Amino acid sequence: MRDGAQGLGAKIIVGIICFVLVVFGFGAFNFFAGNEPRAASVNDDEITVRELEIETQRQKRNLLSRMGDEVDPKLIDNLVGQQAVLDSLINRTLLRQTAEELALVGLAESFRKELVDNPSFQVDGVFNPSIYRSTLQNLGYSPQSFQSAMETDAQLSQLVEIYQDTAFTTGRELRDAASMLNQTRDVAYMIIDGAMFEDRVGVSETEIVDFYEMHTDQFVTEESFDLAYVEFSDHDRRNEIDISIEDVRSAYESAKAASKSNDRRRASHILLEVNENRSLVVALEEMSDIRSRVLSGEDFSTLAKELSEDPGSGGAGGDLGMAGRGAFVSDFEDVLWSLTTGDVSLPFQTEFGVHLVKLVEIETVEFPSFDDEQSAMRETLLTDRAERLFEERLAAVDKLAFEETDSLQPIADTHALEIKTVKGLTRSEGVGVFSNIKVRQGVLEIDVIDNGFNSRPILIEDTHAVVARLVDRTASKQRPLNEVREQIIAQLKQDKTDKQVLTAIHDTVVRLENEESASDVAARMGATWVRSDDATRAVDNVPTPILQRAFELAVPGGRSRSVGETQLEDGNRAIVLVTNANLGDFGATTEFERLQLSDQLTDFFGQRDFEGLMQTLRSDASIETGVTVAAN
Repeated sequence: MRDGAQGLGAKIIVGIICFVLVVFGFGAFNFFAGNEPRAASVNDDEITVRELEIETQRQKRNLLSRMGDEVDPKLIDNLVGQQAVLDSLINRTLLRQTAEELALVGLAESFRKELVDNPSFQVDGVFNPSIYRSTLQNLGYSPQSFQSAMETDAQLSQLVEIYQDTAFTTGRELRDAASMLNQTRDVAYMIIDGAMFEDRVGVSETEIVDFYEMHTDQFVTEESFDLAYVEFSDHDRRNEIDISIEDVRSAYESAKAASKSNDRRRASHILLEVNENRSLVVALEEMSDIRSRVLSGEDFSTLAKELSEDPGSGGAGGDLGMAGRGAFVSDFEDVLWSLTTGDVSLPFQTEFGVHLVKLVEIETVEFPSFDDEQSAMRETLLTDRAERLFEERLAAVDKLAFEETDSLQPIADTHALEIKTVKGLTRSEGVGVFSNIKVRQGVLEIDVIDNGFNSRPILIEDTHAVVARLVDRTASKQRPLNEVREQIIAQLKQDKTDKQVLTAIHDTVVRLENEESASDVAARMGATWVRSDDATRAVDNVPTPILQRAFELAVPGGRSRSVGETQLEDGNRAIVLVTNANLGDFGATTEFERLQLSDQLTDFFGQRDFEGLMQTLRSDASIETGVTVAAN
């Protein structure tokens, strides 16, 4: 029932159903019904186009919030494709159908306990119904519809747990895994540096010209823009703001008076739903009977546990915790603040149903002294006035930029701003305030670069904005051959060098596999072998790509060595030899290491079994797509 959840809800709900969301995306709730266009049907259950679109946007918003505002929205579009979202919704539908066939249920008591015990809904370790209700309201759910959705998700969690909890690791599997993971190998490697071949390659003029003509699109400049601009923020006129002691005193007294009217109250309530099974009239009559029982001496808390249909507070005897004004919807708040301690209200209605409220306690907080608050109050007034002046200036600049669209001078003169310039701005790169991609997108709109108008004020931050206009424009153009000649030569030499390296490596691997002497091979290559005997998977004196390749190679067996090659992080390549392998000693592992490995194997087997279930469900199901899904 709180009016402003400030984004807490999404985090809380993800915390409650994180496994379902991770496995099946963020489309945890399906409340779409009716004859809507179909995106897919799964064994006669439909996934609507609307559900798919909303789920796709939800995933994009979630990804954008995690990556930050600086990311290009087009990148988000590329990362979140409708096909992947649709697949996650299909998987969820298949699991729900399977859970229903197995008669798995989500228990209301489990839901209530999880709800009350969740720290995200608590204040000072105590469940706070106002936070819970405001979160749901902010997300468009009633407590009842949210409970129903969560109980459905509990079904799916049970199904997942069946596969996870029934997986196990045998002693033989543990012993074999430990022996393999603790295996040691005698490793040798030889790094083939491309620089070894640079003197062997050359580039002709014909090759340079041919490459240039075949790749002209690679050698063009990006369109660039020279702009004039003005910028302004709330700090510009901060020094001009005069905050008198009288202003501070007045603000202090107002805040002090407001605090007295906003004392915190602890209340308990009983909720009866109004729905197709109970009309408003019936609910009011039933609540009147409950009120009579309370006034006759029955315990309010006991009746709340027995009769309240609020999943959050019912199990806690109706306790809503301590809360100030603004924590509840207005109808509820008006009734609560009209009561005195111990009073029980008349039955009344809100959007959640019919309530009966008892005021348990009033908490009055002592307001700090003027001396303690003076400095902070002055800073608050200064910030408020600076922000207000910025908003006024923003509106005025917006109006002036539109009316005097062919110049920034009127804006600069009116608001005492300096006209600055930036040269060579492109759509992909900028400096200063234009390093922000959203600012670049805003100032490089068609009206600015094609029509010659002033841009609208573009917010860099909440209280920092810029207005720009085009000064000059340099079209994208072909770069002449002489300008890119060295770049082409370097590219052609690199390509030829890479080919020679690959040819040499292939030849060397063949020679080694044919049992040619490793020292002779190294001498022919002009390189040296580096040895690491009894190397483990975690040894730190061998480059990681080489070590990984060494443990991927087959055990030498009847041959003297196994041979492979790999690429290093710096772009060079290496030839890898394994001449011996020894299984790890299971007896040398500690009990903790065995337990840890057993848990890891069991998790792996459980995940493998679950993936097998999904493959079986999808192969056995009748799945039809009803629309063309964008593959962005």
